Amino acid sequence: SEVQFRPYRTDDFITRLYYETPRLTVLNQTWVLKARVNDSERNPNLSCKRTLSFQLTLKSKVNAPLECSFLLLEGPYDDVQIRPVIYHFVFSNESNETDYLALPIRDSVECNKLLAAKNINLRLFLFQIQK
Repeated sequence: SEVQFRPYRTDDFITRLYYETPRLTVLNQTWVLKARVNDSERNPNLSCKRTLSFQLTLKSKVNAPLECSFLLLEGPYDDVQIRPVIYHFVFSNESNETDYLALPIRDSVECNKLLAAKNINLRLFLFQIQK
């Protein structure tokens, strides 16, 4: 699926930038992706090192645990270099979101290219592991 992260700001005393996708349907389930810059450090603007991390959340209720592998890659018409890393997680009603995982972008320059865009366009590959 092609996903589009849109920027949002928290209502905290010190506002924080984060990104979120609209709900998407994959494997007959509803999902949302969230992303944050520099793991929500206090002042990411004071750092010259930029990173993005993401979290995959299952919004649907499931009858049985759903074991999945997934990865994010660059989106269409993008020249940002992302190294493919396959992540694994078992989703259930009690455990429906992954930890924040590093988006394996080559370096800070590539990350800044993503952050400079109005929206971040990536491709999500999500595979269900059958037992």
